[in-house]
Amino acid sequence: MSPPRRLPPDFSRSAAYPLFAIDPAQNRAWVLHFEADDYRRASFLDQRALGRREVSGWTLDRSELEAALAPSPPLREVHWLFHIGHCGSSLVSRLLDLVPGVLGLREPLPLLALAHGRDDPSAASWETPVLALLARGFPDSRAVIVKPTSVVTTLADRLLPTTGRACLLWVDLQTWLATMLRDARLIEGALSTEPLRLARQPALPPADSEAARLARAWLIEQLRWRALAADPTLSERLIDLDFADVLRDPAPATARLAAHYGLDVPDDWAQRIKSSELLSRYAKDGDAHFDANARRRELAAAAEKHADGIVEGLQWAQEAIESAGVADLAPRLRPRA
Repeated sequence: MSPPRRLPPDFSRSAAYPLFAIDPAQNRAWVLHFEADDYRRASFLDQRALGRREVSGWTLDRSELEAALAPSPPLREVHWLFHIGHCGSSLVSRLLDLVPGVLGLREPLPLLALAHGRDDPSAASWETPVLALLARGFPDSRAVIVKPTSVVTTLADRLLPTTGRACLLWVDLQTWLATMLRDARLIEGALSTEPLRLARQPALPPADSEAARLARAWLIEQLRWRALAADPTLSERLIDLDFADVLRDPAPATARLAAHYGLDVPDDWAQRIKSSELLSRYAKDGDAHFDANARRRELAAAAEKHADGIVEGLQWAQEAIESAGVADLAPRLRPRA
């Protein structure tokens, strides 16, 4: 007997009912009721997205979810903004939100659960419904661009074959080390996912210090993306982007990224970016001022304070690149002139 239907009749088509979280061990899911503005405001699709108003929802098991989902929407317009973490991905995602027809999803919790449960059959069985639910939009949506949590890149080989196009956003290692070493919480967050990031990847030289381990985390994502791009079934759908290019000239850099996703930016694209004030606000907290000058001052202070660690991380990476025979990655270790 089919379970009773509690979800709205347009559930299978509308992004108004996001899959907020899953519990594969208990075979449970939580579905909420969102408006388009809830997505635009949210830097993270987790508890932090629920603070502005009371949000209703449903708790249900997978059989009820899948019964309400059929038939599944096509996945070809689900695109990905993967990233190495703390490299400007929230800002780029918000800039892409300015493209007409884009629905930006920032760090959905179910994808994080899938990444942490990659080798758990109970979690892997949720991949199909999770992807199908990401594919829904609003009446004016032309594409869904998902910016997952950085560790979800470890699942890219399973997410990409049935979906659309993808980009890996990164910054040079020197800048990334300055960013990460300034905050113990950032270091802990990056290193806590080390086993996931290193699994199924090429062996690299030992990394004993925090700086070397961070450099290894940065390099492994470059190598992961390189391997994905070498797959002839994926290569034409993948690009990578240095965040420095976005900061240097935001309008053309983001226009090229939109074009990669098959989207056209408006003729007044540069003005739209300027009017949005996104470049002068902290992308994860729109109430906080944070522009290019503030970013430069913060990085300069961190670079000075953590100079020894940065040198150590760069030296480890240079040796690892040489031992791995990937010398073409060496220019990515430092900012371009």
